[in-house]
Amino acid sequence: MAKILLIALAFAAVFWLLRKHRRRADHDAQRPPDPQAEDMVDCAHCGVHLPRGEGILSAARYFCSVEHEREFRAKH
Repeated sequence: MAKILLIALAFAAVFWLLRKHRRRADHDAQRPPDPQAEDMVDCAHCGVHLPRGEGILSAARYFCSVEHEREFRAKH
């Protein structure tokens, strides 16, 4: 009787571990991919660093805002 109980407990443990592994694999598959890294540029007026996609490109220079672009053009 003890052997049957031990075998049943072993099957239950294996079943539990496989079920836990499958849940973790499903959870990892549903995770959204990490965003891609983007090059950083600095504002030609104030020097603050920002992602290239957020910068304003004007005359081959990047700016953090339209105001800084206008101020830079007024000085140069």
